[in-house]
Amino acid sequence: MVDQNREDRIRQRAYALWEIEGKPHGADLRFWEQAMNEIDEADLRKDSSDTQQSAGAGPAIAKRSKDAKGQP
Repeated sequence: MVDQNREDRIRQRAYALWEIEGKPHGADLRFWEQAMNEIDEADLRKDSSDTQQSAGAGPAIAKRSKDAKGQP
């Protein structure tokens, strides 16, 4: 399912790039590769951001739990 979603996103982006460039004949592979690179980079940035946010949440949650109990 994840692979199908990725492929759909790549297909949509490649089509958009092809339209933006004036629908040139024979450039499908170039647009597919560009779209694949853009989607993969965006996914890596999102995964990295998600990882940093969840790693940063731990201490804040622990601090709030102590504060809620009235402990210093």
